[in-house]
Amino acid sequence: MSDLQILQHGFIDYLLGKESGIDQHIQSTPTLSAGKRLNIYAYAYKARLKEAVTTDYEKLHSYLGDEQFDQVMERYIEKYPSQETNLRYYSIKMPALLRDEEPFNKIPMLAEIADIEAAFANSFDAKDSPTMSLNDLASLPDSAWKTLRFSTHPSIQLLSFNHNSFDVWKALSEDKEPPEMEHFSAPETRLMWRDSELITRYRPLSAAEATALAFARQGQTFAAICESLLDHFTEEEVPVHAITFLQTWVQEGLVSSLNY
Repeated sequence: MSDLQILQHGFIDYLLGKESGIDQHIQSTPTLSAGKRLNIYAYAYKARLKEAVTTDYEKLHSYLGDEQFDQVMERYIEKYPSQETNLRYYSIKMPALLRDEEPFNKIPMLAEIADIEAAFANSFDAKDSPTMSLNDLASLPDSAWKTLRFSTHPSIQLLSFNHNSFDVWKALSEDKEPPEMEHFSAPETRLMWRDSELITRYRPLSAAEATALAFARQGQTFAAICESLLDHFTEEEVPVHAITFLQTWVQEGLVSSLNY
């Protein structure tokens, strides 16, 4: 490496809290030592990362309060030094941190609230894609249904909750007192997506619809989707429910293409 590159890497190491010896190459001034001059940059660097994390997880911040949220951010910055040139993606591992790290994982709702906020950002930033209409669906030939597959909209997010985290998030969004944490006897699934007006929508899914939509996103055929619904409905009921789900997805702009 060149001398300049060595200095640059040393400066980065200092910002990340590593031994670097960079202070030997920094000139002190009458008012500030080399160490204090470097600390200004180190503080600004960490402050910028914290600003990005706070922006991405406003409701998590509200739920934890300033002091505890700062502890989360300090641990996040320590465990996940920035590798991204775009700060938008710096905090994407926050849900993983809250699930894996003590003492944060002692409150499982924290990771689920982080999941919600990350999903909103991912849904809004997802690529644009065309959407099918009910007329497109109605114009399918009868022979198409055996091999029919769907391409779903890139903004779709499926979130599974073991606690009433969505109710807590919603209360925080409305500046209301959040309810106490409640554990569900069975997981609850919510769908999130960006509509044609660039508004992020969300709604709960039944276990049957969650199964069907997961199959559709995997590129399974409509026939395979119907077969998966046999775990939820009788053989006679499956076709009606499968068609109803598909019509709803098309109306909501969740289907980008019909392939057969």
